[in-house]
Amino acid sequence: MSRTKLLVSVVVGLMVGQLFAAGDQDHLFKVVNTVRFGYSDNLHRTPEGKGSTFVTDTIDLSFRAAFSDRTDLIIKSQLNLLDDNGGNEIYPNLYAMLNHNVSPRLLLGLSEYYRSGDKSGSGSTPSDGKRYNFFENKVGLSADYVLTGRDRLGFSLDHDILRHDEAINTLDYTTIGGGASWQRELVPQRTQVTFSLNPSRTTYDNLPKDSFSSSTNSTNSVSYLDDQAYYDALSVSAGLSHTFNQQWQGHIEAGVTCVQPNFSDSITTNITTNGVSVKTNTLENAQTISPLLRAGLVYSPSPRTRLSTDFSMSHTPSDDTGYGGQNTTELRFDAQHELTAKLMAKANVRFSSVTYDEQDATDGSSKDKQEDRMDLEFALTYKLNRMHFIEARVQHTEKEYSNGAEGWTENRADIGWRVELN
Repeated sequence: MSRTKLLVSVVVGLMVGQLFAAGDQDHLFKVVNTVRFGYSDNLHRTPEGKGSTFVTDTIDLSFRAAFSDRTDLIIKSQLNLLDDNGGNEIYPNLYAMLNHNVSPRLLLGLSEYYRSGDKSGSGSTPSDGKRYNFFENKVGLSADYVLTGRDRLGFSLDHDILRHDEAINTLDYTTIGGGASWQRELVPQRTQVTFSLNPSRTTYDNLPKDSFSSSTNSTNSVSYLDDQAYYDALSVSAGLSHTFNQQWQGHIEAGVTCVQPNFSDSITTNITTNGVSVKTNTLENAQTISPLLRAGLVYSPSPRTRLSTDFSMSHTPSDDTGYGGQNTTELRFDAQHELTAKLMAKANVRFSSVTYDEQDATDGSSKDKQEDRMDLEFALTYKLNRMHFIEARVQHTEKEYSNGAEGWTENRADIGWRVELN
């Protein structure tokens, strides 16, 4: 897409938004259009680093409709248009939720979640200065049943797929999962406790069946159970949320995830030493247990200030083709403050660590390793009037690897114009 086409899309987005705003007296539609101009000193997040200017246009559309007193629909969509030295990309995103009250006690929900983006800076993405894209699509069905005035049961069923460009499609996976929960209100409007059970199966659709290691001069030939590479997970947890007062709210969820890998029926390793080929067979299907922890705290000392922190530990599908899962730990701090009636400041910092364990290896040769990442962001927003806003933002990101791979850093700054129509 050329810059002219990008400008046309911005104008069209604003015109469509204005039509929605003018034609809907009940404010069911809301359109937000944000255009940003900026510079990144490491466009593709590689060790070498290549700077580039960029232009983005983000169109957000939200829609709410009540078809009856028992059925309602919520749709939120986002279209990201990117133009930089790496090319032109369009990344659509969508979230939709349809709710229906079958009875005063039973609520059914159907959800659709679609997101897309790029994998720049991922440990398994080639550092060749190219952009590799992905999309994820998740469909969910849920049912909530009110047992008593304080007790509620929840059930869910989800189908989630992740797909990438052909060059990195070994990261593709499909997850089918479900869940059951019991929620009880201990103190009305203040304290709730929840017990959850969530089984799932994640299948890697395109894992390679052969790999060669130059360091050991060996070739691994892998055969998977039922000709599929997958793992089963069962998460059991208990959660507590509590509102201390108008300023403090907190929540915590703790449990475990039991993981049963089903990757290798057998791994045949051919090691050539002085012209002699030696074959060894291994079996890598040991069950593991990973901690599950989510905790958060929100402090709002005044209507103009909000501080929050979140911490999480979980076992998730892998971002590396050599492993069938990863343990992710993340700590995040957010701050927001209205400096004046028109000027708002936001800041956040995120620390994340991803560990890959040898027992999760799918190729019989991958060892333990770790990836650490830090993200810093500071933004100012100035309100010109009810509809128009000016935004300025700076970001710093850095990533390091424990296996000897070279890390990278990125610094990014941009200024944007946001228009809200509702």
